[in-house]
Amino acid sequence: MFDLKRPCQDCPFRIGRGETFALSPQRLHEIRQGVAFQCHRTVDYEHFDDPEKRCGDRPQQCAGLMAVLMREGEPNAIMQCAQRLADIDFSGLDPRGEAYPSWAAVLAAHGTSKK
Repeated sequence: MFDLKRPCQDCPFRIGRGETFALSPQRLHEIRQGVAFQCHRTVDYEHFDDPEKRCGDRPQQCAGLMAVLMREGEPNAIMQCAQRLADIDFSGLDPRGEAYPSWAAVLAAHGTSKK
């Protein structure tokens, strides 16, 4: 679930991709406040309407979002559980600095400056 370390090429949290996705301020707020956020490449879109199946065979958390959240010092709930219960170390996320450096940079890239 936490195997991804780098944002994929089409990650909305990868530098230069926010402008392409242009997620709304409301959606970005939902993602930031959410319990978890699965990488879109691991979602089973054929079963998207079925919550039990849409996670696919090998769900992974979004490395881009996790990197930004860790830089902000605000890991989401699933990351906090992984740290506390499974001793997962997130210090190896985004080794090349491909994700946005801050939440403010995410908002700016997606076309909003609201927090």
